[in-house]
Amino acid sequence: MFSLRLLTRVVLFTSTIFISACSTSSYFGKELNLQQSQQQLLVPGLSHFQINKGQASGYFVLSSAVVSIETANLLKQKLEKFNTTGGNLPNKLPQLIAVIKPVEKGPNGNALGQLVTFGQFDTLLQAQKMQAELDDIGIHFKPTHSTQRSAGAGKQQISILKLQPSLFSGQVISALGNDSVLDIQKTSKIAQQNAAIAAVNGGFFAYQSHQGLVGDPAGIAVVDGTLVSEAVNGRPALLLRNTPALSLDILENVHSNLEMRIDDQQFQISGINRQAGKIFNCGQHHGDKIVAAIHDYVCSEQDEIIIYNHYFGNLEVVLKEQQTFRFFLDQDNKVYFTPPATYAVLPKGHRLVSASGKYLNILKQMVKSTSSVSTSQRIWSDAGEVVLEKGIYIINGGPTLLSGGKTQVTQRAQQGWDIAPVNIGSAAVDSRDEISQIQQADNSRVNFYQNWVLQRHPRTAVGITDLGTVFFVVVYGRDPLLSIGASVSEMADIMKDLGAVKAINLDGGGSSVMVIEGENTGKPSDTNGERAVAEALLFIAVKKV
Repeated sequence: MFSLRLLTRVVLFTSTIFISACSTSSYFGKELNLQQSQQQLLVPGLSHFQINKGQASGYFVLSSAVVSIETANLLKQKLEKFNTTGGNLPNKLPQLIAVIKPVEKGPNGNALGQLVTFGQFDTLLQAQKMQAELDDIGIHFKPTHSTQRSAGAGKQQISILKLQPSLFSGQVISALGNDSVLDIQKTSKIAQQNAAIAAVNGGFFAYQSHQGLVGDPAGIAVVDGTLVSEAVNGRPALLLRNTPALSLDILENVHSNLEMRIDDQQFQISGINRQAGKIFNCGQHHGDKIVAAIHDYVCSEQDEIIIYNHYFGNLEVVLKEQQTFRFFLDQDNKVYFTPPATYAVLPKGHRLVSASGKYLNILKQMVKSTSSVSTSQRIWSDAGEVVLEKGIYIINGGPTLLSGGKTQVTQRAQQGWDIAPVNIGSAAVDSRDEISQIQQADNSRVNFYQNWVLQRHPRTAVGITDLGTVFFVVVYGRDPLLSIGASVSEMADIMKDLGAVKAINLDGGGSSVMVIEGENTGKPSDTNGERAVAEALLFIAVKKV
C-alpha cells in the first residue's frame, strides 16, 4: 500500500492536542506493486488491475474550517469551557480537543492556518448529536472522518487501466451523454451504448442550473475533431489521437480562441454550446484579457456571442431566450433566420449564433441574409497548435499532478485552485459533496483548497510514462468502511509509483467510476448510486469504421 508518511509532534494541554503534520512522498509508505493486485488482460494492450488494500480505521470528529491562530485559540477556549460546564447530553464526558495544521501548505508555499477538531466518535450519528450541542453555543463544526484529512492509513479501492497504445488495436475516444451537451448519463450507460470494453468518467461539467446548462463541459471538449466546448484557458487537458496510429498526450496551458467575421468586421466568439452569461470555472476571454481560472466558480459576462453546433442538442432552450439576437449558418456559411420546423437539433455543419448585451443591436443591424459570414477557431498549448481532424478527442482536466516526473503544486494556483480571495462570480458546490464543505471560514478559498485539494475524496486521473504507456486510475472514496479516497498530492504519488512522468486530475467526487466489461469496479460515493456525467472516456476494442 502507498504511504503518506507523517512526522507528528504532540503536546498535551489539558484536554487539547496540538498536532503539526508534514507529508513526504510515497502514498501510504510502500510503492504500488501491480504484481500484487488482481489482474485482468482485457485485450492485447489493455489491462485492468484491481487493488483492495488496508483496513478500515479511524473515527468521526467535528471539525472547524481552516481558521487563523487567533480564531483557533478562541474556539479552543470555548470548547474547553463546554467540556467543563457540560451540555444537554446525559453522562457527557469531556471530549478531546485537537488543533491541527493542514498536511500541506498552500500552492504558493503559504501556511493555510489551523483546524480545530472536537471529539472522537464511533458513528456519524454520535458526531451529529454532539454537533447539535455545539450549534447551541454558537460553534458550527461539521462532522468528518479522521482518515479524510490525509493523516493516516485506511481502506482503499483502487482501479487501474494500463494502456499500451502500440499493442491496442482499438480506439480510445470520448463520448457525450446521448451524444448531446444537454444530456448527462452514467458512465456505465455511455459505455454500454458505445460497446466499450472499459470506461472511466471524463472532465468537469456544469451539474447545476445556476452554473449554466447542465451537461456543458466546464473546459475544453473535442469529439471526433469537432470543438464542443471552449477551453478554461490555462488549464491542462488529455489529447487522444486515433489516426494514423493511436497516441495519447497531456497538454499543458491549453487555450482556445474563436472568432467570427461579418463582412469586414471581426468579432470574438465568447463560447460554444453554453448558456450566455455564465462561465463555469471561469478562464474566459474578456476583451483583450483572459480571466483567470477559478474552480467551482461561476463567472458572468453581459456582452457575449455564443455559437452552437449539432452536438448541443435540442435548440428550444436557446430559442426561447429573451434579449438576444439569433441567426443561423448552414454548411456553406449562408445566413438564414428561421429554422425549418422539421428539426429541433442542428444538422451537421449548421450553426446557431446568439448575441446578447451590446452585441445584440450591433449584429442585429449588421447581419442580413446576404451577409458574408465566416468563423474560425484556434486551439493551442505549450506544445504548440492543435489542428483538429477526425479521430481527435480532447477532455478537460486539472490540476496538473506531474510534469517532468515531479509533483506540481504551484501550477494549482494558475489553474483555478488558488487560495486568494475571489471578488467576481459566485461559488458553486454540489450538495452531494457537502461533507467536504465547512462554511465557517476566515477565507473561503483557503477552505476550498483544504477541502478540495488536501482532503481525501474519490479521484480519477491519467498519467503517461516516458515510453508512452498510459495509466488511468480511479480511487473510490468517502466511505471509511470501503475506501477513503485520496488527496491531490496522493494521486500524484500514485502516478509516480506507476512510472508516469506527466499526469493530470480529471473530474472526481461522485463522478469517479471505472467500468470494466459493463460492471463498475467499485462503489461511487453518491448516496443514490452512480452519478450521471457529461462525458466518458471509452476504450473500444474494435475500431469503428
